[in-house]
Amino acid sequence: MLIGAVPASHAIGIDAISRCAGDAACLSGLELAALRDSRGSARREGAELILQAGMQAPARFIDQPALSHRYLGRLDGLQLHVVRVASASQRPAWWLLADGGQAPLRVDALPIGGPGGRHFVMADGNSLALYQRSGARWSLQFRLDAPAGLSWAVKGWRADGAAVRLEWIWPEAPSACAGQAAQGQLQLRDGPYGWDLVPEAPHRC
Repeated sequence: MLIGAVPASHAIGIDAISRCAGDAACLSGLELAALRDSRGSARREGAELILQAGMQAPARFIDQPALSHRYLGRLDGLQLHVVRVASASQRPAWWLLADGGQAPLRVDALPIGGPGGRHFVMADGNSLALYQRSGARWSLQFRLDAPAGLSWAVKGWRADGAAVRLEWIWPEAPSACAGQAAQGQLQLRDGPYGWDLVPEAPHRC
């Protein structure tokens, strides 16, 4: 059975993943459940994690003494499967696997899917990125690396999937730039010239 045929009831939400944080026992429990639910399309052979996504060659992830991989299942609302990769010296990253033959995509934050499963947005510190699915392939549509010290929070998607509401927080901005607020809200919208922020993102003086 191919990974794309796993029933929707076996999907995992990002809240369940986030609740584990870096707890090894919790993550191992999620992986055991995900491997069982995959019905053989994802399996672990010792230190090697093997995923068969669609008709492409299996993806293989090999644990090292200071590097671990955990298959956590299919993300709820997205046609993507997620592998958490972590080491003792770095923040965790994520491999996303689709079913259409696309190479695994490595990202720095968990994706937050939009309505219909055609978009996801990621906020990681001062970086913001949005991906779009066309057929079975995902491509980067928007990326912004804001000034250091500013961070993003995703507040939710508009019902039609054409905009995502964001909050930004920049604690030191008022002291560095007269009149600059420390936080605010804006939207990332799909417009006639592509995705853009409305209003513009804050910037240094």
